[in-house]
Amino acid sequence: MTTNTITRHGLGNGSALRVVPKFFGQVVGGVAHYVNRVRAERQLQALDDRVLEDIGVARSDIRCLVWGSKSR
Repeated sequence: MTTNTITRHGLGNGSALRVVPKFFGQVVGGVAHYVNRVRAERQLQALDDRVLEDIGVARSDIRCLVWGSKSR
């Protein structure tokens, strides 16, 4: 039989304390990923049509290239 001690900080085995940093790490990572995609989309949209043609990208395809689909 296993015994868990409940303290004012949660379960005594510390499992809740390990989940919190992982969760916030995932949130921060997701936000950073989103910010990077927004930045990439803006930078590509700022290029003129000639440069886009040189790199083989149509202006209408930028959103799909950055986000992976037609919608966010």
